[in-house]
This record gives sequence, structure tokens and C-alpha cells, in this order.
Amino acid sequence: MNLKWRLLFIFGSIVVGTVVVISYVVSAGARRAFHSFEDQQTEAIKNQFENEFALQGQNLNQRAQAIARSQPVRDMALALSNPGGDPAPYLNLATLLASQQQLDYLDLFGSDGSIISSAEWPARFGVHESWILEVPNWDQQSYFLREQETAEGKNLALVAVKQVSGVDRNFYVLAGRRIDSAFLKNLSEVLPGNTKLLLWQPEGSASGELQDASGAIAIPDDLKSVLDQARNGNRETRGHVRLEGASYSVRAIPRAGRESRTLAVVVIATSQAELNDLQTQIRTTGILIALAGVVLSIIASGWWAGRISRPIEDLTSAAEDVAAGNWERKVDDAGASNDEVARLIASFNQMTGELLRQRDRAVQAERVAAWRELARRLAHELKNPLFPLQITVENLMKARQQNSPEFNDIFSEGTTTLLAELNNLKKIVGRFSDFSKMPTPRLQPVSLNQLLEEIGRLFAPQLSATIKPINLETNFTNADTTISGDPDLLRRAFENLVLNAIDAMPNGGTLRIATSAKSGIVAAEISDTGAGLTEEEAKRLFTPYYTTKQHGTGLGLAIVQSVISDHEANIAVSSVPGKGTKFRMEFQSANVEPAAHGRVLSRSTNI
Repeated sequence: MNLKWRLLFIFGSIVVGTVVVISYVVSAGARRAFHSFEDQQTEAIKNQFENEFALQGQNLNQRAQAIARSQPVRDMALALSNPGGDPAPYLNLATLLASQQQLDYLDLFGSDGSIISSAEWPARFGVHESWILEVPNWDQQSYFLREQETAEGKNLALVAVKQVSGVDRNFYVLAGRRIDSAFLKNLSEVLPGNTKLLLWQPEGSASGELQDASGAIAIPDDLKSVLDQARNGNRETRGHVRLEGASYSVRAIPRAGRESRTLAVVVIATSQAELNDLQTQIRTTGILIALAGVVLSIIASGWWAGRISRPIEDLTSAAEDVAAGNWERKVDDAGASNDEVARLIASFNQMTGELLRQRDRAVQAERVAAWRELARRLAHELKNPLFPLQITVENLMKARQQNSPEFNDIFSEGTTTLLAELNNLKKIVGRFSDFSKMPTPRLQPVSLNQLLEEIGRLFAPQLSATIKPINLETNFTNADTTISGDPDLLRRAFENLVLNAIDAMPNGGTLRIATSAKSGIVAAEISDTGAGLTEEEAKRLFTPYYTTKQHGTGLGLAIVQSVISDHEANIAVSSVPGKGTKFRMEFQSANVEPAAHGRVLSRSTNI
């Protein structure tokens, strides 16, 4: 991914990330605000329910008290206080009074706790209710919840119990109102439209275990767990459930009877539809803004990224050209503004100009140094044969002047010396001439295994004939070692390395020749176990005219370097004093495109 697309990606990510964060913050804030409002609304509904419950209870207290003080009830109490009083005439009294007071339940109890008259279930006449006798003074008690027995079953009721006054024995009046869907319907009329009121009776009811304002309904599984928690813990419980296919937030409030046992759980359910709609709207708005932001960021960042990246791409291309050797490469600064990039381009152009000047100076200095070194080496090499030539000529002249009788012998010996030294001079001039005009390689398929095997066989007699024999070890790979090269030049280079290895082991040792092939690279290694080289000597080993031998021109390894370089290959030397030296050459396989430029490496490392 280039710089332009990276900048586009970064700018777009920033815009999208910002929109996502803002949308999340707004959504979270809206959710918190909605829940806060929901809590307030639920608390208000709960208070309203409590107030309605209290009003109903107070009303029951008043009605029960009025019935207990009514004349018909007082007459019944007086008649039944006498021994042998007959309760039969009062069997329907409760029904009459309940109709007058608009009560759902009305029971009249005798002093022994037995029912004298029941409006909701007349057949319960004479049934004994011991709990009515457990409270010493019912007039001081308030209303409470109770499961009231009816012909259809138990129903949850809000009841009040009062005592009949003005008689010698205690008679009791129980007045009650049914807590069912009708009660919830009356209360739901003043509730917000997104709120439902439910009533759950754990032990069942004739009206249904779970009721809403319309009647009995089935209990959803997720609501059941909330109801059980509220009942078992006897505390308010919150949760989220699905009712009629919609999501609701519920608050379950347990209601206990006179004995502190949970008889019912009131559920206030608030619809989450508004919150979900709000979150969906925020999410949709965020997505639209994000898309718009991305489009705008692509347009803006594309222009800006192109403005920034184009000069940098030009600089990158120019730097690659300079690294490849094109030091005259310049970067056009016509489109650059007066900023850091423009100064960078100017500095780059200035740098390449300075590199060209330094290269010219370095080339000139190298030429001067090379000619000086050539003159020094040539003078050194010519000085050795010239001295015997001078002595021989002077001896011949002296013998001629003295008419020496041995002149013929002296002349014969002198001419022999002259010819020998002249031959040495010819060889010296030939070596310098060979180095100055290295031929261009004539490339053809060459097997390194075959070439090095031939060289090994060629030097085998010489290795065994030395005073201290040298062992020859070969390790040729089974892989294809075919390269594109000049067999004559390569043979000359490899033989030169083998001769150097032999010279490095005057006391004997091991000469190792090996090949390897991997990932399109064919390598040849020639190593010895001789005296080795220091790090400084290894670094200067390929320098022309540099030699570590007492008699040598210092051109052998320079020629090897030239041959390997002409084959666009790499050569490296590694050596450790006292352990030996290894030359490694790496060529491109004939089946792989050759590298653009050969590299020549020299380094001193452990082997």
C-alpha cells in the first residue's frame, strides 16, 4: 500500500471512528436519560398504585365500620347473643348489605369464628374461621390482602375486618374488594400508553395466575424468573422481558398479606419501543453521517494526500535511481509548495549534485593513485631484473677492455644471464598487459560441478607431490549447477584461487572444493587450512597490486574479482588467522534472470 492510500485510509478511519464514538456517546446518553425517565415514571406509577390501594383500603375500613354499626347487624348480634338464638333468619343478610355497599365480599362472623352469613359464597354458612379470633381488637387494625375463598376458587382480595359494638359477645364483619383485571383496568386508565400493569398470584387464582387489564394471560419464560426472584427474595426486582412480541422493562413489586407471606406480585412493564426507535434513529443518522464523512474525507484527503505523496513518490523513485548508479537524477520541484517537502526536494537535488562532484574528484584521485601505484609496482618489478642486467653488461665491458683471455666464457655466461632476465621482464610486462585488457566473457552454459571437478583432477598430482602433501576434499551438490559463463575465464579464476590456497599451506593441510545450489543461487567454495589472514588483510585482498607474498604483482585476486564481477556474481572471503581462508562465489542459476549488477564483497569472519 503506497503513501497516498495509507493517508486515505488514515483520514477515513479517523472520520469513521469519530462518528462511531459520537454515536455511541449520544446513544449511551439517550439510553441513560431514557432509563432515568423510565425509573421516575415507574416510581410515579408505583406511588399511584400505592395511593389507589390506600384509598381502596380506607374506603373498605369505612364501609366495614358502617356495616358493623348498622341496625340490621346490631339486631342480628343481639338476637344471637341470647342462648338458643337461631342464625337461620340472617343467612341472606350479608348479600343484602354487600349489594347496598357495593362490595365484592362480605362475611358476618359469630363470636366463635363461624360464618353466619356470606355474600360471595352462602354455602359457607357455619364454616369455622379460627384466624378471625387471633386479633384481640380488629377496630385498631387496617386493611390487608387476603386470598378469599369463593365457589370458583381463591381470589385475591383487599379486606377490612371490624367488630360489632354494643353487644356482650364479639361479632365480626369482613368487607372486601376483589383485586383482579377490573382493578387493574381502572388503574391503567390513568397510566401512560407505553406502560402495562400486571398482577401475578404465585399460588394461582380463579381469575388466572397472571392477569392484565384485559384478563388472564400466559406467563412468558423470561418474566417467570423475574417474578420468582421478587417472590423468593421478597423485594423489588427489575428485568427485561418480551410481552406480546415487544421488549419491555419490568419492575416486580411483591405484596404480602397479614402474615407477611407474599400473596401477589404487581408488575409495572414499560415498553422499550421508544428507546429502540431512538437508538435506531441515532444509529441510522450516525451511519449516514459516517458515509457522508467518508466520501468527503476521500475527496479532501485524496487531494491532500496526492499533494503530499506525489513529491515523496518522486523522491523515492529518484533515490532508487541514485542507488542504481544514476547520480545525475534530479527531482522536479515545479509543483512543490514552499514547505518542508520543497526544502527536502531542494536538499535532495543539492545532495545529488554534491555526489557528482565528489565522484568526479574521487575518480580523479583514484586515477592519480592508480597511476602512482602502477608506477611504483612497475618500478619495483623492473628493478629486480635490471640490476643483474647492469652488472652483466659492466662485466662484459670490463672484460673487453682488458682483453681478458676468458672473454668468450664471460660473454657466454653474460648473454645467458641477459636472456634470462629479459625473459623475466617480458613476463612482468605480460602480466600487467593481461590485467589491463581483460577479455569480455563469452557466455555459454557451464556446469560448475564439472569445471571444478576437472580443476581438482588437474591439481591432484601437484598436491601429492609436495614435500608435505595436501589433502584434496570435494563436496559437489547433486542439484543442477549450470550457470551462464565463460569457461576459460572461470577456469583461470578458479585455478588462481587453488594456487593461492596451495601457496598458503607450505606445511601441508587440506584443500576443500565444494558447490551448492539453493533458491536459484549456485555457489562455489574454495578453502584451505593455511595460515589465514587478518581482518585488515582480508579487506584489502582484492585491491590491485596488493599482495601478502614476498614475490607477486598483487594482480591475481584482482583478476579473479574482475572475472567474477563480469559474470554478475558475488565473491566473498572469510578468514581466521591460524585456521585458514575460504572464498565463496555465488552465481545466478542459468534458469533464473541474472541480477542487474554484480556485487563484490570482502569481509573477514569466522569459518
